[in-house]
Amino acid sequence: HRLAARHGPLLFLRLGSVPCVAACSPDAAREVLKTHEAAFLDRPKPAAVHRLTYGGQDFSFSAYGPYWRFMKRACVHELLAGRTLDRLRHVRREEVARLVGSLRASADGGERVDVDAALMGLTGDIVSRMVMGRRWTGDDNDAEEMRSVVAETAELTGTFNLQDYIGVFKYWDVQGLGKRIDAVHRKFDAMMERILTAREAKRKLRRQAAADGEDDEKDLLDMLFDMHEDEAAEMRLTRDNIKAFMLVILNLR
Repeated sequence: HRLAARHGPLLFLRLGSVPCVAACSPDAAREVLKTHEAAFLDRPKPAAVHRLTYGGQDFSFSAYGPYWRFMKRACVHELLAGRTLDRLRHVRREEVARLVGSLRASADGGERVDVDAALMGLTGDIVSRMVMGRRWTGDDNDAEEMRSVVAETAELTGTFNLQDYIGVFKYWDVQGLGKRIDAVHRKFDAMMERILTAREAKRKLRRQAAADGEDDEKDLLDMLFDMHEDEAAEMRLTRDNIKAFMLVILNLR
């Protein structure tokens, strides 16, 4: 704010070796976000994000182009469309009822409740069930591993990394973050392979029972698999696309 007051609403800065333009007024922001939108559509990919999203194979950090436009349409018209949310309304109702029941039991027993934690758990359970049909707060090993991997992912993507801002450190892992990022990526990839393999087997059984299609059991992962298997699709999703998309959705829970 002080720099803008002294030099004007459009600033050129350097964050280490990275050039940065800051729009510091409504008019300047409109020029960047609307008038010249096409020049600013790509997002910078920090080293952690690039590695964890399979080289930017997700939607949020993918380069602007055919894949980005395809996924935007898919999110608006299919994955996050109103009819999809309506079809999965029962998930939200069940989880809210489950939370209310838990709060009632705690109240009857005179127990204290961490409401923030309870609401965060509710959000996680709703998102996780809508995305891949399993609870975020489950007691099984898979749920615990998923929470651990997502927490590590959030920590690593939010940690200042010299490789992102100081050119001389680009290929020199002085903070040891690169090793941690690779380890988390391997854990996430192995976990997602188990989830995807199990879902493929479930979908095969559904088809054999002639029960596949627009049903209440179809979640976002099923929809992504439909896009992966559709040979007539404008753009078929790869397995890495699905994994990267899932990583982003879980981190937005």
